[in-house]
Amino acid sequence: MRFPILFLLLGCLALLPARAQTTLRVTGPPVRLIDGGRAEVPVMRPLWSPDGRYLALSGPGYQGLWLYDREDGTLRRLTDAPAAGFGFSWSADGTTLLARVARFEGLRRYNAIVTVDVATGRVQRVGEERTLMPDLPRWAPDDRHVLLYRRGRVETLDTGKPAVLTPAKAGAPVLLSGGGRLQRVAGTAVTAIHPIPDAEVLNVTSSPQGAQVAFEVLGGNLYVMNSDGTGLVDLGPGHRPQWSPDGRWVVFMRTADDGYRFTASDLYAARADGSATVRLTHTAEVLEMNPAWSPDGAWIAFDDHATGDVYLLPVAE
Repeated sequence: MRFPILFLLLGCLALLPARAQTTLRVTGPPVRLIDGGRAEVPVMRPLWSPDGRYLALSGPGYQGLWLYDREDGTLRRLTDAPAAGFGFSWSADGTTLLARVARFEGLRRYNAIVTVDVATGRVQRVGEERTLMPDLPRWAPDDRHVLLYRRGRVETLDTGKPAVLTPAKAGAPVLLSGGGRLQRVAGTAVTAIHPIPDAEVLNVTSSPQGAQVAFEVLGGNLYVMNSDGTGLVDLGPGHRPQWSPDGRWVVFMRTADDGYRFTASDLYAARADGSATVRLTHTAEVLEMNPAWSPDGAWIAFDDHATGDVYLLPVAE
């Protein structure tokens, strides 16, 4: 009688790691949210508002910003400014979008930072126009100021909106891309971080709690790192990382092209510690791109690059 009991105990112990190591899974087919063929223009790059009610999107070629209201199903244009859709972001209180926009006079390009009030559509410029602005602005932790790396230093610009300091962001540093490097801003101190020597970083995004950061290396892989520059983790090939709301997963896309156009794209998610990678989509006819995790963790929004459709993919652990 001892052996059956022993085997039963060993079997129970063997199940413990499997239960502890739960994995991400797709729980149903994608739900089409926006029909690109019926919309005024095809939209792309969905980004959730902090409360999950809205999705902010860009138009083709990153022109303009659009707002989709999940409660009434409406899609409305906020601005038609060129380049506004490249690297835009939500304020922590969900009232305002931050973007870098462009204006052209002949062959000369002028760049400016703007905020867009999502309720009224009011566009307000922050700071002066500049002919050179290679880096993207980022919200400061107080939700009022904007940080921009320029000429070897980080500028702090006042948007004029009320300050909102969430507990999750109190004291957390901000990591942004500047001059192709990671710049860590903590209070008034700015420190350049070089996790991979001679590499140019892009698409930098901090975890919801600010403890970690995900970023790409130009011509290289996708990485996660602690905000103090330690604990570098290589997640392999990937683009446009976005965090899960609990900071445990990073969703991203893997693409293929022929030098002129995208020929394939699928969505993946990886544990932030690099212990697991899950393929979320596997289709030849759909170019799933630009994933973004909903605040409740139940959905991943993405666009089909070929059609301009926007979908929601249900996921769970």
